Amino acid sequence: MTRLLPTLVLLSILAACAGPETMAGFDRPGLLERAPADRSADLQRAERHILVVRHARKISSDCNALDCPLSPQGEAMVARLAELIGTPAVDQAYASAACRTLRTAEAGGQAVIVHQAGDGMEAGCAAQDVITRNRATAFADAAASDARWTLVGEHSNTSCLWLAQFAGPEASQAVGCSDGRLADHAYGDIFWLYQLDGGWQVTVLPSAFEVDAQD
Repeated sequence: MTRLLPTLVLLSILAACAGPETMAGFDRPGLLERAPADRSADLQRAERHILVVRHARKISSDCNALDCPLSPQGEAMVARLAELIGTPAVDQAYASAACRTLRTAEAGGQAVIVHQAGDGMEAGCAAQDVITRNRATAFADAAASDARWTLVGEHSNTSCLWLAQFAGPEASQAVGCSDGRLADHAYGDIFWLYQLDGGWQVTVLPSAFEVDAQD
């Protein structure tokens, strides 16, 4: 019996260090490891998950056209986001029709369904694009879907529309949507909507896929 004691003590220490966030069976461990500890159990019980992200950093802060590309730092952010999401690919991916949001949503490994950047704006990432699907349709499709994992690429203001639509305006404000938009400096956050017992809640993984600027 005495020979077993060191082994039992070691196993107890390892179990304590593991914590609830490393419970076996969760399909996106890279995300769960970054979640607040007090949300871990609920996230693991949730039926559905919608990850809302502001686009990665663009080539220039004053480049606002729909075809504005990501900077090298932004491309590295997309790679980091893909790493956190892991495999398999998400079940659905949505994005506004801007190149920067579309490219960011591609981190989920799924074909991205685009919607208008703003109501009535039919232009898209490519010159020949004609986008007729609006954001309200994207909201409705996401709400009605049975997809377990959805990734959404949006802008500083339209990210907040998703959060308010699903979790409510107060919850949206609590995670950083001030006056209906994210702060100018806020990049790399993952806003994690999750459905639990029929209702939607939100938590945030701050700077989860932010990376340092390349020299």
